[in-house]
Amino acid sequence: MTERKSAKKIIDLVGKVVTEMLIWGTFLFLLLPILFALSMAFDTRKFLAFFPPRGFTLDWFVVFLNYPPFIEGLKNSLVIASLVTVVSLTIGILCSLALVRYDFKGKGFLNTLVLSPIVVPGVITGAALLNMLYGYLRLYTALPNLIIGYTILTMPYVVRTVSASLVGFNRTLEEAAQILGADEIKTFFKITLPIIKPGIVAGAIFAFSVSWGDVNLAAFLTDAHTTTFPVALMGYMRYYSNPAIAAASVFLMGVTAVLIIIIERTVGFEKFVGL
Repeated sequence: MTERKSAKKIIDLVGKVVTEMLIWGTFLFLLLPILFALSMAFDTRKFLAFFPPRGFTLDWFVVFLNYPPFIEGLKNSLVIASLVTVVSLTIGILCSLALVRYDFKGKGFLNTLVLSPIVVPGVITGAALLNMLYGYLRLYTALPNLIIGYTILTMPYVVRTVSASLVGFNRTLEEAAQILGADEIKTFFKITLPIIKPGIVAGAIFAFSVSWGDVNLAAFLTDAHTTTFPVALMGYMRYYSNPAIAAASVFLMGVTAVLIIIIERTVGFEKFVGL
C-alpha cells in the first residue's frame, strides 16, 4: 500500500513538473520573439543582428516614420481593416441569424460556402480574386477590391463566433420583450445584440486583425497607388535588412498596447468584450 502511494506521488510530481515546463515553454515561445524585436528596434548596429544589442538609439523609429510607403501603408491598412470589420460584421450577423434560427433549402450549402475561405489557401484565394475582379469584372481600383477580398476572407470568423453566441441563446427573452410592446427591430437592438456581444466583439477582433495583417491576399490585389502595410514591409525587406523593420513591429505593438490601456481605463476590458 505504501509503495502504491509513493508511486502515485512520483507520478503526480512528474506530471506537475511536465505541465509547468509546457506552460513556461509556451510562454517563452510567445515572448521571446517580442523581446528580440524590442532589442533589435533600439540597436545601434545597421543590420539585423542577434541578441544582445550593442547600444541604444531611436534612429530606426525615425527611419520608419520618415519612410513614405510605411505611413501610406499604415493609413490604407487602417481604412481597409475598419471598413472590412463593419461590412463583415453586418453581413456575418445576418448570415448567422439565418443559419442558426431558420431552416431553408440550401442551408448546408450556404454554411459550407461561407466557411470555405478558412480551408482554401490564401494564395489561391488571392489569385482567384485577381482574375475575377480585375479580369472579368474589370474593377481596376485596388481599395474596393481589397475590401471585397478581405470581407470574403473574414466572414467565416464572424459567422463562427456570432453563431456560437446564438446557439445557446434564450429566445424567451425576445418573446418577453415583444409581449411588453417592443417590435422586432427594437427587440433585436435592445435584447439580442447585447446578449451576443461577446461573439460580435470576438468576430470584430478576428476581422480587423486578419484584414490588417494578411499579406497573401494583399500581394495580389494591391497596385502602385494603393498598398497595405504588410506589403510595404515586405517590399522594404527586399532591399534593406536593418532594424527599421523591428522598429515598425514595436511601433505597432505600442499602438495596440495603448488601445488596450485606453479601453481598460475607460470602460474596462471585460465590459468591452461583454463578459
